Amino acid sequence: MYSFTQPKKKPLLKEDTKLWLIFICASVILYISFVVFLEIKTFLYNKDTDSFNKEIVSLKQKIIEMDSQKQFIYKQKTLYEDIMVKNSLMKDSIKNLLDLIPDPITLSSISFDKNKLIIYGITPTQDIYNMLMLPPLESIFTETKTYFYQMKNGWYKFKSENYLKEKE
Repeated sequence: MYSFTQPKKKPLLKEDTKLWLIFICASVILYISFVVFLEIKTFLYNKDTDSFNKEIVSLKQKIIEMDSQKQFIYKQKTLYEDIMVKNSLMKDSIKNLLDLIPDPITLSSISFDKNKLIIYGITPTQDIYNMLMLPPLESIFTETKTYFYQMKNGWYKFKSENYLKEKE
């Protein structure tokens, strides 16, 4: 057969089909790039999460160390307050003891122990010591022993040992 028109080349794909294929390829490329983007973000978030978890562990360790330091400081504070109270009581006790010393009696030394007080001094007579100093000491301490040594001038050196018995 014979045709009056010249045959044209027939394309493999029509223009509409080419356009649809371009859109489909672009969509697939966008979908793949979005998936890759999400995978990268997931990897980065996991990496950040690991670093945050490590930081949390180190911060918990620091908190434990700070708690132990805080407990140590509280113990030191309590010990300091206890020492301050004891020092204040000791100061008041020494002041009260020195207020008990009558004028004719002169002290040469005082030594304190936990439950013992030793006083060295000079008194004009044993009677002055026994009347003025012994009663206050006996009212404070449970046991009092006094030793007198006569000096050349007639006065007496004395050593007074005073004990507190602990309650059982």
